[in-house]
Amino acid sequence: MELKAVIFDVDGVIIDTAPLHHKSWETVLKRDYNMKFTFADFKNKIDGMPRAKGVKALLPMADDKEVERICAEKQKFFEIYLKKNGVKIFKSTVNLIIQLKKEGIKVAMASSSKNARPILEKEGIFKYFDIDAEGALAIKGKPHPDIFLRAAKKLKVKPAECAVFEDAQIGIDAANAAGMISIGVTREHELKKTCLNVKNMKQINVNKIKELF
Repeated sequence: MELKAVIFDVDGVIIDTAPLHHKSWETVLKRDYNMKFTFADFKNKIDGMPRAKGVKALLPMADDKEVERICAEKQKFFEIYLKKNGVKIFKSTVNLIIQLKKEGIKVAMASSSKNARPILEKEGIFKYFDIDAEGALAIKGKPHPDIFLRAAKKLKVKPAECAVFEDAQIGIDAANAAGMISIGVTREHELKKTCLNVKNMKQINVNKIKELF
């Protein structure tokens, strides 16, 4: 197979919203449950999950009404912190996306976060993508492969013709389950079962991605 498309997770790969997501969860869990919730907890337990699934993972006894309430509260604080602090953009990732487009490689974003696309649109990055996999509409969240298979279908390419950039283990597991080349972005932590790991996106280019096929 040859490389025809590259699919990017958003949080932690294109933009750095992880600290904002963590702080939002931390605020709600401390206030409502007196629960300690470290950044490591966030990365290891719920990073990459849809919001409701994250609540269920942290609070398995919560009923649907409570899950909905916590989701709304978490989103409220996320918007407050986003407005106050802004978001960091990984320019090296954006540069890679632009290079891929120049070489005729299709590009997709695949995030389960409903905040991802509005942020990319606001920052002028979304215009580079051929499609949005609309991860929130996937039947099952990561580590199930639905979001990536959905992206391949919308891009009209085979899963084996796709590479995926992910910074979360459940995302890597989802990419592998989809039969795609998985590339881990390991800025702060290690990832297992990847085809390749990079600590900085400056370490990767189009030719290096093609060599994985």
